[in-house]
Amino acid sequence: MPNKIQKIRSRKFQNQRGRCFYCGQMMWTESIADFQNEHSISAQKARWFQCTAEHLKAVSEGGPTSETNIVAACRFCNESRHRRKRPLTPDAYKEEVRSSLQRGKWFSLKR
Repeated sequence: MPNKIQKIRSRKFQNQRGRCFYCGQMMWTESIADFQNEHSISAQKARWFQCTAEHLKAVSEGGPTSETNIVAACRFCNESRHRRKRPLTPDAYKEEVRSSLQRGKWFSLKR
C-alpha cells in the first residue's frame, strides 16, 4: 500500500501531465524499460527521468509532507537542486533550469 508521500507524488505526476516541475521534461513512474524504448535512450539516462517527490521547502527546514509543499520532479533536477551549497528557491531554480535548457546546457531527453 502506498504511503502518504507516494500518493502525493502520484497525484502531482498526474496534475503535471507527467512533466517535471523544474525542467518540464517527461518523467516515468512505472516502467523504466517502456520509457527507455519510447524515448530511444539508455537505461542509465532513463534513470535520471524517474519521477520523485520534491519538497519545495525541505523537511530539514520545517517543510511539511503535504500537497502544497510537494511537486513531482525528475531525479536529475531534484538531486541537482539539493547538491548545491546554497539551494535556490524553487522558483529561482526553475527559472535557471529552463534558461539552461533553452541554451542546451541542461540534461535533456533530446541529447
